[in-house]
Amino acid sequence: SALNLLSQSLGLCWELGHRELREILLLPSTSKSVLANQPMSEEQCNTFQSLIERRIHLEPLQYIIGQWDFHDLIGLKIKQPMLCPRPETEELVEFVLKDVSELIRNRGSTKERIRILDVGSGTGAIGLAIANRYCDEVQVLALDVLPEAVELSNDNAKRFLANHIDEEEGCEVDTIYKAILCSADDFTNTQAGETYKMDFDIVVSNPPYIPSRDMATLSEDVSRYESDKALCGGDDGLDIVRHIVKRLPEWTTGNCWMEVDDSHPSLIADWLSPGSLESSRLGVECVSTHKDFCGRDRFVKLRVL
Repeated sequence: SALNLLSQSLGLCWELGHRELREILLLPSTSKSVLANQPMSEEQCNTFQSLIERRIHLEPLQYIIGQWDFHDLIGLKIKQPMLCPRPETEELVEFVLKDVSELIRNRGSTKERIRILDVGSGTGAIGLAIANRYCDEVQVLALDVLPEAVELSNDNAKRFLANHIDEEEGCEVDTIYKAILCSADDFTNTQAGETYKMDFDIVVSNPPYIPSRDMATLSEDVSRYESDKALCGGDDGLDIVRHIVKRLPEWTTGNCWMEVDDSHPSLIADWLSPGSLESSRLGVECVSTHKDFCGRDRFVKLRVL
């Protein structure tokens, strides 16, 4: 992380700066680059010291630098208090991308975009990773309850998707991706107010899922800086998951992928087991559960009946 902060202080390229510094560190005697022999200015030293002090106080590296890589998105903008994207969430994206690929193969000659609902946009990482991969094939609508998350998601969309837009045809970025301020429970046409277009092909979510009892066990770099609203899922961590499951039959006739606490997949599999009373009542069943790259139960795939 010190190399990332040094690269930031020197104003180096995000993609290559820390790598060049690492090469210099590993082979200082053989490096002939201009950078290896460049003295730091007083301003650069002061900036570096300031960034190091922030990290000593456990501020996440992603917040200090203001960007991070996620999936194929290089330099995704990150701001407090939105969650810093985690590596396991890239696995969630891969599960969804496989479903999107299958839908593309099976849809025939229709030109309609595959519609995806991302519940809890945060930085926009999940929905934008999907939209970036299939920019000509999908349309992503993302929800969040934090105004700053909606703003950041839409800013990141302009950053990554603008090159995919055909201005001559009058297209805008929101043809591919748009984040709006709305909770999962309020995203419905069963209440008075705004009418939403439903019929999504896939729903995906990394909702707040940490049980209240576990919030005190979080490391300080998480608990002191990231939003409780984006972390805590209520007493058992399933509050938002329940809202999502309740709304799924209105949102889609397809699948829903979720990243959850490692205590949840078995609970959800029992709760929504195929043929169970709860599954029949809610119109949703658990298709499968999956582990993350660390071997922890982490993902669930649901299907609307």
